[in-house]
Amino acid sequence: MTQHSPQPPPGETPPDHPLAILCVDDDEDILKALARLFRKEPFQVLTASSGKEGLSILSSTGNIGLILSDQRMPGMNGTEFLRAAAPLAPDSPKMILTGHAEMSSAIEAINQGGACRFLTKPWDDQELLLTVREGVQRYELLQQNIRLNAVIVQQKSELEEWNANLKSRVLQQSATIRKQLEETHRQSGRGQKNGNAIISLLADLLSQRHHRLSRHSRCVAALAASMAKSLELPQSEEIKNAALLHDIGLIGVSDRVLGSNNAELLRGDDVIEYRSHPVRGQETIDIVEELQGIGRLIRHHHEGFDGSGFPDGLAGEEIPLGARIIHLASFIDNSYSGLTGRDAKYQLSKKVAAGMGTLFDPSLAAAANLAMKEVLVG
Repeated sequence: MTQHSPQPPPGETPPDHPLAILCVDDDEDILKALARLFRKEPFQVLTASSGKEGLSILSSTGNIGLILSDQRMPGMNGTEFLRAAAPLAPDSPKMILTGHAEMSSAIEAINQGGACRFLTKPWDDQELLLTVREGVQRYELLQQNIRLNAVIVQQKSELEEWNANLKSRVLQQSATIRKQLEETHRQSGRGQKNGNAIISLLADLLSQRHHRLSRHSRCVAALAASMAKSLELPQSEEIKNAALLHDIGLIGVSDRVLGSNNAELLRGDDVIEYRSHPVRGQETIDIVEELQGIGRLIRHHHEGFDGSGFPDGLAGEEIPLGARIIHLASFIDNSYSGLTGRDAKYQLSKKVAAGMGTLFDPSLAAAANLAMKEVLVG
């Protein structure tokens, strides 16, 4: 008899556990013939010479993709065996082998033993092979669905916990964060009007330079605006405009650097050129006096909360709050654009959570979660 290994609980069969079928017959010649027939198939063949032995195998073996049993056996017939096997292997298709004169027994096995097919002796090799293959395929599909559903249920539970009382957490954090934001000079109505015109012009320049810059900037602006709004920050418009222009310094970099989809893959002079873009962006914006507050946020939008960023290596509250928001919003959009599948938002939430306290200000977590729900499509 083929060796077998411990059986996990029903529905929890690990995907890498060897797939097997179980053949039960009191005739050793029949068992040998079945083993020969299935020897080239991509599954193990376990054999038992009685129902009792078959139940013992099922009790200690995992991933049984199909059970094929003789009907007429001493001690425990096929119907009785399959009925007893049902709780041990509920997902495994069960088939009965029976002689031509045993049609009533075959019907009994289907009605009482849970058999899905009956096959007559002597069998046709090709027919039996195809029938067993189809049964094993159905089992494998069912197991895949069970595993997928388990993942979905777990993810749903985690997401529900993640979103629980999200709004209240944002409101609690907003009072603290508002105190961190430095007051900037109030702009006159005319200066604001001129500033808005310049912002619009620069945004058009980004769009003309590269379509990806335009799309990314608009999404980052939407995410940053959502975060600033939920935190009830008085400078939300400034943060939104800075987010819209946060990559304005990339207009002057080479096509090679600009065309890279992953800045972490850049090397040598390309890294230096890329890391200069926040400073270039600030220099561009600071030409306009009323936009200098925006320029400061642009300069620091790549600073890491733990001090690992650039260009100045600022850390924690040394980084302007608006820049911290833009940094997180930019990461969210860049990460989400590279994810696929219906659980993309779940994957994104994990990536964002992993960066809290290192790359990102952890006090922004709740606001970021709300922004992802409000802004991201899919």
